[in-house]
Amino acid sequence: MKKLFCILFAALLLCACTMPSKPEQTPVPEQTEAPQAHMDVPIPEITSYDGFADMLAAGLLLGDGNSNLSPISVFLALAMTAEGANGDTQAAMLKLLGCNSLEELRGVCANMLNTLSIDAEDSTLTLANSIWMADKNGALTFREDYLKALGEIYRSEANAVDFTKPETAKQIADWITEHTRGKIRISEDAMQFDPETLAVLINTIYLRDAWCDAFYEGATGPDTFFAPDGEMTVPFMYREDKAVTIVKGDGFLRYSLPLLRVGRMTFVLPDDGTKLNDLLGTPEKLHALLSDGEAIRANVSVKLPKFKFQSRFDLNDTLKTLGIGIAFTDSADFSGMCNVPACISRVLQESFIGVDEIGVEAAAYTMVAMNEGCALSEDLPEIDFFLTHPFLYTIESRDGTVLFIGTVTNPTNDE
Repeated sequence: MKKLFCILFAALLLCACTMPSKPEQTPVPEQTEAPQAHMDVPIPEITSYDGFADMLAAGLLLGDGNSNLSPISVFLALAMTAEGANGDTQAAMLKLLGCNSLEELRGVCANMLNTLSIDAEDSTLTLANSIWMADKNGALTFREDYLKALGEIYRSEANAVDFTKPETAKQIADWITEHTRGKIRISEDAMQFDPETLAVLINTIYLRDAWCDAFYEGATGPDTFFAPDGEMTVPFMYREDKAVTIVKGDGFLRYSLPLLRVGRMTFVLPDDGTKLNDLLGTPEKLHALLSDGEAIRANVSVKLPKFKFQSRFDLNDTLKTLGIGIAFTDSADFSGMCNVPACISRVLQESFIGVDEIGVEAAAYTMVAMNEGCALSEDLPEIDFFLTHPFLYTIESRDGTVLFIGTVTNPTNDE
């Protein structure tokens, strides 16, 4: 049976700085591979999206390098994948996503899609979903119920494409670029579709918002940043906030800067003598950083470096450790998605974040790639294929074009 790919993209979580005009398409710094973490602690019961986010981030964020993760992007990508899972595979995925049933998961995702939406002159939050399906001449089809769920729950648009044509990769990349406002530089390997690709699913979230109180650009100036590899001089933004609340925790300070309409951006600063990676490592530690501590009313002077970078996470090992290893094996059951055995082969996220005087801008996409898996065990006939008499042969390109065709009637004749 020919190799098949079913690649599902979820291009997600875009936070963009709010300006009266369209954000400037600035060059993105060279992408770096984010450090990969491994969970060495027992996995607690996940009962909500917040629990999933804590668990995922604890397994990926090490604190010793630039890294930008979008948990909601991974969540929605896995949720769309779980729509097509059955049996033990579905049970494992639902457990990781903190839901007891597919109906509960659909409710969580529908709520996200309904509430994460803002359309104002100075703030925007929009979501878009799509499915790109290959024409397999009826030999391969997606389940009607699966496509119905994508349309009704995830509001997915449908596109028919030919994955053997280079323009298809460009069309999909352009769709991601459009819905992430040009802030995601898609890696070359992500758009290299196999000629036997079955489908591509994409979910995007775009957010453009500003600080409630913008930093005064005239106050921005160079200062020293003490990086793990040594001191460096970078531009810092500065402001003074009067009569605000800051939180003192065990080894850290936590402070939030409100955004105009969407929410806030929170910063956790380790105390002098405390390393950031000492505060990370487990879901409990991460939860404490974001939730625990004593609230203090104070006047707060804020000095925040301007920054922007792009990072990347390969999530296979982390997700296997978190309990969905079955989805990566030939024992996976995605029979609710399509009519061929399939399993997850790769989960990847690439992201961008930028912070300046006006606001915050961030983008991410998550890709779930699915390969053809082995069929369930069944009684099959035994067939001998011995080329002991004249036979026909063809040599084909990757897109199925016949390059050579011939017959062999005398294998020893070399004239």
